[in-house]
Amino acid sequence: MKKLQEEKSLHFEISSALKSVIGQDLITNDFIAIFELVKNSFDAKAKNVNIIFDDNNGTIDKIFIIDDGKGMSYEDLVKKWLFVAYSAKKDGSEDNNVNRIYAGNKGVGRFSCDRVGGKLRLQSKSISDSQVNILDVDWGEFEVDAKTKFENIAVKHHVISQFELPEKVSHDQQSGVVLEISALREPYSWDRVKLKRLRSSLAKLTNPFGSSVSSIKLNIFCQREMSQDEALELKYNEQASSISDDLIDPPTLVNGPVTNDIFNVLRDKTTSLNVELDNNGHFVTTLIDRGELIYQVRESTSQYNLLADSDFSCQIFSLNQSAKSLFKRRTGIHSVAFGSLFLFRNGFRVMPIGDESDDSWGIDRRHQQGYSRTLGTRDIMGRVDIAGPETKFKETSSRDGGLVETDASIQLFDYVFTKCVRRLEQYVVGVTWQDSIDKHHDTSQRLNLDENRANIIDLVTKLAGSKDLELIDFSRNLIDVLSEKSSYFERSVEKLAKLAESSSDDDLMWNISQARKRFSELKKSEEEARKIASRELQARLEAERQAKVEMKLRAEAERKAEEEFKLKSEAEKKADRELELKEQAKLEAEKFNLAYEEEKKRNLFLLSNDNKDIDQLESFLHQIVIYTSSAKQKVTSTLLKIQNNQGEIIRDELMNSLSDLLESVEKIMTTSRFATSANFKLDSTKITADASIYIKDYLEKISTAYNSRIQIKVESDNKEFITKFTPIELGMVLDNIVSNSKKARASLINFEINRESNNVLNIIATDNGKGLDKSIFEKERVFEKGVTTTRGSGLGLFHCKKQIEKMGGEIAVSETQPNQGFRIRIRLRK
Repeated sequence: MKKLQEEKSLHFEISSALKSVIGQDLITNDFIAIFELVKNSFDAKAKNVNIIFDDNNGTIDKIFIIDDGKGMSYEDLVKKWLFVAYSAKKDGSEDNNVNRIYAGNKGVGRFSCDRVGGKLRLQSKSISDSQVNILDVDWGEFEVDAKTKFENIAVKHHVISQFELPEKVSHDQQSGVVLEISALREPYSWDRVKLKRLRSSLAKLTNPFGSSVSSIKLNIFCQREMSQDEALELKYNEQASSISDDLIDPPTLVNGPVTNDIFNVLRDKTTSLNVELDNNGHFVTTLIDRGELIYQVRESTSQYNLLADSDFSCQIFSLNQSAKSLFKRRTGIHSVAFGSLFLFRNGFRVMPIGDESDDSWGIDRRHQQGYSRTLGTRDIMGRVDIAGPETKFKETSSRDGGLVETDASIQLFDYVFTKCVRRLEQYVVGVTWQDSIDKHHDTSQRLNLDENRANIIDLVTKLAGSKDLELIDFSRNLIDVLSEKSSYFERSVEKLAKLAESSSDDDLMWNISQARKRFSELKKSEEEARKIASRELQARLEAERQAKVEMKLRAEAERKAEEEFKLKSEAEKKADRELELKEQAKLEAEKFNLAYEEEKKRNLFLLSNDNKDIDQLESFLHQIVIYTSSAKQKVTSTLLKIQNNQGEIIRDELMNSLSDLLESVEKIMTTSRFATSANFKLDSTKITADASIYIKDYLEKISTAYNSRIQIKVESDNKEFITKFTPIELGMVLDNIVSNSKKARASLINFEINRESNNVLNIIATDNGKGLDKSIFEKERVFEKGVTTTRGSGLGLFHCKKQIEKMGGEIAVSETQPNQGFRIRIRLRK
């Protein structure tokens, strides 16, 4: 076929929107972002990294990450840092060393700054520079127009004579990088809780077991939290001076070096399994229980050949009850919150492997099949270390998705699960779990019990008999001949004989032969003693039988006399009690008749299932079915919209659909609460009743029952307000108001109910929460869809307004607000 025109080359063009794809969209949270930036400091051979949180009136507005690494020259900034997705670490030009292993080498870690804040000032100075290079990046400029080419967005550069740093921060090194991140994405989220969580996460980034894999020193500084840190330290020191520090939790601080002594806490206090590659490329596994060597074995790497040159090592601790308690006392956190079995690649954590609730190793999936036979992630803690190029062990680009599946990673996960976790499990489940008391001990004293020693002998002899393993060493203290008087002697001695033979242990063989002789003599002595004892036993049993016959006859006579006396006493008591009950019933009946009619009229909620008839319950069930059907219809409608538009649906449409669905769900929840409490039928959605009494009863008997973290008080003038209303929808309004107060951290909400006129009922709700956010200048905006200053959906007050207006009433933010808290006002009209 003839070409219509000459062939020519075309080229990709890159949109400025790429910034978000490899920045905010790729780095999923603030912690991951900071991890990536610290990794860069590690790769720059920094010895110190300072993370500084600067605040303005209590709100963190800037984050500094300062290192004393080799820094970047102007040429490095232009040809490397500003070269998107290029990694000098990956091609070996970073240090002219292609064999050096780096924590990061994707060339996108620099965009972690975009996840944390909208602006970045980068200060950099290499050892050969006389001035500090400055780059000012406004990430928002990349978001203005996606049609603008990425490379056409300007990044401003200038130089200064020395680093510009926050107050009270010394920085006298000759080189390094200072990242100043401002216009934070979520400034209010950086509270004390989040800072402590960051500190805990950084502690696990490179050094969770006190190892020396990384010499980098991390420090966190936040002036806002300094006074509270000092107060906590002072209190702890005062307590520690009078109480053993083992009995009190150390304070969890924000400021100071990020350190971790988890290894020192657990060492010699629990069972640990260690695996390393020896000089000949064999796996060497050592099992130690509270300082006592149990066994050491060696095996080939032929089945896991891709791990042979990976510097593989593994250290796993089994956490019994004693170890968990010790961990909590020493660290101040529960072991399950710290994590389980972490993976480290090239000295840095691979996220999220090892995090609480993560099951990348498949440990909990198996644990669910047999809790009493297997270990779960809650029962272990440890680390796996590997090193190697990305062709073997590659992290996902999102940096929180673990490793990309490769042949090497498949072998890694299989070996850790099969040869490390299950081998530790084989000992723990087969030995220490068999002794229910042992879990409370942090020493190996109970291992010397015959039963425990017999179980250890069973395990070690089984390993010794494996053709795939070489038994290098074992505990001569525990794996030795048991006393011939032990019930476990015969079971263990035969296995010990095989072990002694396979290990050519002459001393053990001699001990076994001597023990067998003593056991044979003991058997003969026991047989003779058994015959003598049998004769004596027969004589004693006959004497005891005669004594029992006589005792039985005497006891029978005593029992009959006692029964006759007891029957007479009970008859007298019964007669007295019946007379008393008749008098009491008469009085109660008179009281009940007086109060019954008034109570029946006013009480709309019984809070009891005893007197519910089938028709009444079916009416509530009917309403739930109606609302459920409505919710299903709304979900189906939304899904059809998405399908017909090939996945494209505008935000407002989706917001409306979800808002309607939330409303239906709230109706279902409210209706279900009525089903066991309401003293009326829902033959239709509306009832005619005293709305004042309904609201008071609902808040005191229903809302209070379902809201434990907030106190609800109701003050009412008790004036009748008979009107027609929908109890489900009015209940939703009250629920949403209480829920909003809880989200605002209120501990108390007070409702005032009074009749303004014959046709208007006032309800004023006042809480003691954090109040109306200062960012909302127009108060009535709180009723708009999606407007929220909490972590809620922004639909609660929107639904309240919708329901109240449907009833013909109104809802508004009260003109007069309390000194602390929030006040809202509702008017209902007949």
